[in-house]
Amino acid sequence: MNKEEIRKKILKKRLSLTYEDIRDKSHQAFLTLADTLEYINSQNILFYAATRSEVQTEEMIKMSIEMGKNIFVPIILPESINLAPSKIFDFDIELEKGKKGILEPKKEYHRLFPSENIDLIIVPGIAFDLKGNRVGRGFGYYDNFLRKVRSSAKIIALAFEMQIVKKIFVDKNDIPVDKIITEKRIINSIEYPVSSI
Repeated sequence: MNKEEIRKKILKKRLSLTYEDIRDKSHQAFLTLADTLEYINSQNILFYAATRSEVQTEEMIKMSIEMGKNIFVPIILPESINLAPSKIFDFDIELEKGKKGILEPKKEYHRLFPSENIDLIIVPGIAFDLKGNRVGRGFGYYDNFLRKVRSSAKIIALAFEMQIVKKIFVDKNDIPVDKIITEKRIINSIEYPVSSI
């Protein structure tokens, strides 16, 4: 299957999840994420703001702020097809639906932060394979952003187990993730080099 076929198939499956399924699986994914060294050792963390059927990040963001971590949510920059990290202190007050219908900081709460100073990036996606390849929402914002972060920054994707597929065909513009965390396991993409599958 090509990317568009994968996107349609997985989106259909994901949209069939109940609110309770999404809530419970998201909570389990967060418990797993919170135990990783990448999360524990990171101070500046960029979280995606979840759409209805994605692994939910609201609890993760609120808990991370309470823990004293610097938490950033992306502002969409349509003119450059890119993202700008903006620091948030209050999830409930400071965000609103922006471009593409995704939550982002309101203009009065824009606190821009250099991309190269982010330690950990938590990314969304429609589908992932074991090598960390990703089918995104289809806009290209995250791939463009990930090219600008420092090489030591870690990239972790959150996904439901149903979003893991056998193989994703990628091109030179696609940036793989270091780890995928689902409600059931951690997938370390480094354990699945190209030559092993």
